[in-house]
Amino acid sequence: MAISRYEQIEVNRVTNSVNEIGQYTTTITSWFATRALVHSVKNSLNITKEERIYTDLVNFKLNFTPNIQSIVDNQPLYSITWRSHDWRIDSAVEADDRMSVTLYCYRNDPIVPV
Repeated sequence: MAISRYEQIEVNRVTNSVNEIGQYTTTITSWFATRALVHSVKNSLNITKEERIYTDLVNFKLNFTPNIQSIVDNQPLYSITWRSHDWRIDSAVEADDRMSVTLYCYRNDPIVPV
């Protein structure tokens, strides 16, 4: 059985746009701070012949609120800041009683040459 703990997280809005010279830009702005039950932190490393790929996955369990419902309905428009890193939402699972939502979030570090 994994140990879960409450930790402070920051929920952000993500805006994708194109600047004046045609480059895609992503702007992340803070929306609100809250506490989430953090569990199942997984760190993995895949090594191929040419590169190393670091991938992290974590679960954030939050109480069901109108703001969380907005995140569940529009997952690509939001991200989570936890431990000074930006975590993108991969999927959201609502509890059957709609009392909580578990957000499965990932963070991909840059690919590093071997």
